[in-house]
Amino acid sequence: MTELLLLTGFLGAGKTTLLNRLLEEQTVKTGVIVNEFSQTGVDGQLLKAPRGIDLVELNNGSIFCACIKDNFVDALIQLSDAGLDRLFIEASGLADPASFATILEGIRPHIQQPYHYLGSVCLVDALYFPRYFKLLPALRRQLEYSQAVLINKTDLADEPQLELCRGLIRETAPEAYLCETRYAQVPYDQLVREMARRSSTSRDAQTSSNTEGTRPKTVTLSTMEAITPEQLAQFLQEIAPHTYRIKGFVLTTDGLYLVSGTGLVLTNSPARQWEGQSTTSLVIISSVGLSIVSRVLEAAQKVYATPVNLR
Repeated sequence: MTELLLLTGFLGAGKTTLLNRLLEEQTVKTGVIVNEFSQTGVDGQLLKAPRGIDLVELNNGSIFCACIKDNFVDALIQLSDAGLDRLFIEASGLADPASFATILEGIRPHIQQPYHYLGSVCLVDALYFPRYFKLLPALRRQLEYSQAVLINKTDLADEPQLELCRGLIRETAPEAYLCETRYAQVPYDQLVREMARRSSTSRDAQTSSNTEGTRPKTVTLSTMEAITPEQLAQFLQEIAPHTYRIKGFVLTTDGLYLVSGTGLVLTNSPARQWEGQSTTSLVIISSVGLSIVSRVLEAAQKVYATPVNLR
């Protein structure tokens, strides 16, 4: 039997950081499914997975949306025959997991080794969660279907902000285990133990709200031209207010930089371990719909001498 743990949480809440921490603890055969909305996968490159791990990347949509759900089902069936002891699934930031139990029930006749679903861990960004909670229905669903909720990045929020997060969580998922963290620091055994106490509180499956129509506009900027770190900061400052999430790699005159952030909280730092990458590949998830294309192009024209490619 393969233990299965689902990780959900808004864009940039710290799911990949948590997954890396959990993988560091594993001494058994483990698999990972990483899901991203964009066509270009970044999180898979950021995983510090032990050698030999079974890793499947599913991009360009939510695993709970018809757009790539068949690929998700195929991956679950395939990995059931891999002799795994544990499987972690990192869902995309706007995933609505309400239909997950239905998916697991549907694959039951087709899998070699059964899955034991431990439950869902939902990460909450202490700084941005209250702002987006009422705007994005998927975030409520992520809480409703979780057995554990981690308020992450508590070092970035003051006490009134944290209390606002706690209140929304208590109201939406009163039975879930609640833990406050920095850098997603929580032991695997503690999570599993606390979730097991709450397994009987699982909600009945519903239809996921993830559809082609509800997915956010996502663009990937690519170019072989290098810009200065100062130009990179200028570019990010201009587009950040119009985005949910920015992440990826940017070529600069000082070498490759890793860019990651949500809203106005962005970091960009040298990424020497990925220096083999020779092009900029920056994923931008819009909070303003299609207009993000013109905003990104306008900002890029101020720092790049040649046209960038957007797709």
